[in-house]
Amino acid sequence: MSPYSNFSFPAFDHFLVWLSTTDLRLWLYRFEDADRFFVFLHIAAAAILFGAILLVDLRLMGFARRVVLKELAALALPWAIGGGVVAMATGLVLLMFDPIAVGVHTFFLPKMALIVLGLINALAFHRFVRLDAAETPARSTRFAGALSLVLWTGVFLCATLNATERISSSASAER
Repeated sequence: MSPYSNFSFPAFDHFLVWLSTTDLRLWLYRFEDADRFFVFLHIAAAAILFGAILLVDLRLMGFARRVVLKELAALALPWAIGGGVVAMATGLVLLMFDPIAVGVHTFFLPKMALIVLGLINALAFHRFVRLDAAETPARSTRFAGALSLVLWTGVFLCATLNATERISSSASAER
């Protein structure tokens, strides 16, 4: 179904078609004239999320050792959560404006998978690592910070590739 590549996941394609016919999508479509506002909010919130994550991850990896990790995390976590919630909410609204057009992008599903992995990594870190003990980063702490940075950078890479993706050929465009 994707005009951008030969990759297609039929079950997801059917889900997108179903999603485009829901009452919620029809109700949200009334606000499509404000799509640029939602795009702006989505990008701004994602930037806040990534900035907060970047600061903490770099500290976990051993940079800026003069900064107390627990204090940095206490400062950054509310911004990360707020940015994440707004980014997810606006992302859902943008998806609902046109589920098929958004969902068929080649890097949409990889972006969603990386978001899930990034959230799992963050939850696992907060569940199993005490910030007091992470003040002098162990190898596992550095790895968790680096993994987080790779996952969230991957999310932004996929988003950029989706935004700049063009139809692969005129034959695809005719479909």
